[in-house]
Amino acid sequence: MAIHIRSHPTIETKVLGCLLALAAAGIATLYPTALLLAAFALGSLDEAIANNDGNLALQSLSVLIGITIVFGAALTGFSFGVTSCFKGIDRRLPKNATVMHRDVASAQFLHVPQSLIKRVIGMVEAVLAGMLLAASPVIVLAAPRPLIGSRLAQGLEDKTVLVVIVLVIVLFVALKRAAVRRRASAVRLRTYGMAVADPKSFSLPLPFGRNNFSIQEVPARLGRVKVQAIYAPPTGGAEPGRPVVIPRLSLTVRPSRLDDARSRVEARLDEVWRAAQLIRASIEQEEAAPAPTSEAEPNPTHQSSPAPPHHDAAPEHVQSQAENPLP
Repeated sequence: MAIHIRSHPTIETKVLGCLLALAAAGIATLYPTALLLAAFALGSLDEAIANNDGNLALQSLSVLIGITIVFGAALTGFSFGVTSCFKGIDRRLPKNATVMHRDVASAQFLHVPQSLIKRVIGMVEAVLAGMLLAASPVIVLAAPRPLIGSRLAQGLEDKTVLVVIVLVIVLFVALKRAAVRRRASAVRLRTYGMAVADPKSFSLPLPFGRNNFSIQEVPARLGRVKVQAIYAPPTGGAEPGRPVVIPRLSLTVRPSRLDDARSRVEARLDEVWRAAQLIRASIEQEEAAPAPTSEAEPNPTHQSSPAPPHHDAAPEHVQSQAENPLP
């Protein structure tokens, strides 16, 4: 576990994202061609099944699977590339790392993601969901083909298509939810508050102390115990005094592994609190930044204290404004 800072995408990254978007759009325009080739392969498969030609059936099935995998993988890959270019870059912050307040203020947010293994599994599930969505028409059309020529299965083609459609939808939703659950951040923190998974409490004020976090244990099914993280917002928040569960930090374990689950949740809460301290320090430094510039001439002792680079050039900036006044 570690804190990640997500920066805004640069101009070069946005240009690359636009190029990838054009490539994805070009591949999407070839979708009818892929469906036409798949229809020819399905026709050959029907003919092979009717004539009991195993070689032709194998060739047709190979062409059909190849078209489906290649087209689905290409479209899914370019789509994920576009998303990655426009969402920004995540940079991992080590345990004792110090970040400049300008970097924190200019970032989209700080977040505590899932573990690396879970994120990789979530990425694989997301790719499989995209490929399944791209190949769903071919899968639905090819599903009743093994029933052709069977007298016992006459009249079941429509039912088979309906069942396959339902299975594709259920599998796509399951893969998507699993991918989102494994790739989502535990907590996202911005300069104006923190965001958790609960839509009702999506905008919460930053915690003012580690004591605001606590752990609650509730019974679960099959002899298990659910360990949840509870965050009580300060009284000045939108909903004062109401405890808010952070669901991304909840675990369901057996009672024998309760101590291990509690320590894992505590570690996550420590990361969240450390990220909140980085953001709060950034806000305080920005609020206190104009003070040394106003007292730079009468009190030269302030010049020895470190200041952000953009304050060092303040006199030249004022002089340039005096020489070139704004209209």
